[in-house]
Amino acid sequence: MKRFLKYSILACAGLISAFITFVPSADASLTITPTLVVIQGRDRFGDVSLVNPDKEAMTYDIGWSYTKMEEETGLYKNQDVSTTEFDLPKHLVISPRRVTLPPNSVQRIRLGLRLNGEPPAPGDYRGHLVMQGVTKAPVPEVETKKDATQPSKTTVGVSINVGFSIPVVYRVGESTDKIDIGTVTTSVKNGRIQLAIPVTKTKSTFGAMGALMVYYNDEMIGQVKNANIFPEISSRTFNVGLSKDKLSGGSLKIIYESFDKKKKEILAEKTVPVGG
Repeated sequence: MKRFLKYSILACAGLISAFITFVPSADASLTITPTLVVIQGRDRFGDVSLVNPDKEAMTYDIGWSYTKMEEETGLYKNQDVSTTEFDLPKHLVISPRRVTLPPNSVQRIRLGLRLNGEPPAPGDYRGHLVMQGVTKAPVPEVETKKDATQPSKTTVGVSINVGFSIPVVYRVGESTDKIDIGTVTTSVKNGRIQLAIPVTKTKSTFGAMGALMVYYNDEMIGQVKNANIFPEISSRTFNVGLSKDKLSGGSLKIIYESFDKKKKEILAEKTVPVGG
């Protein structure tokens, strides 16, 4: 497969929710679910659903990009090639490769893993699935008249509009990485309490993929649904805004839960006392 358009707009995995609508311009928006695809074990397929909430039809080309997660921030940096020897996008078949979504319609994208032999060494292998918008836009005709005061005609051409992306991970084997939640600090931003929660993992070929949740008196008051730490880094600090303006006594329970909803495995947890 050819690497997809390098200048696609990438969403920060730590900030996107399970159902998210990106609205980078007035021209297009797109709802993508799930926002993380993991293929593991005997699985060889993955699915992504695209929903067009706009009043106009949109066309998207589907392809790949490579990224590297940056330490602490969790932001993505574009790469020309895969960060691992096993190049996952070269082993995944996308169907279909281009979709046109009428208003308020849903389209499923199918991903199929094709291996040319034995699986690679244990670890996580990643590519970013990119949905690049293609819209019809007016393109000026070449002026052929001598009278430059006459308005030039326009024809309809094709231009690249805006892109969205989500990580796709192929996990080989089982991770035994240890996940730790460090010292939590608090601040107030725009009148809301915000926690800075550092999370570290064992440095290995595996990443940590899951959700970070904050509970107060058994009520969830903050979360990051895609709190991922991919293998190229070993720590991230997550800034979590709380839904309560004031906390009085008791404690906060912070839980880092695995992405795998079938297992619902708690990878790390910490209790933080709250002053009266």
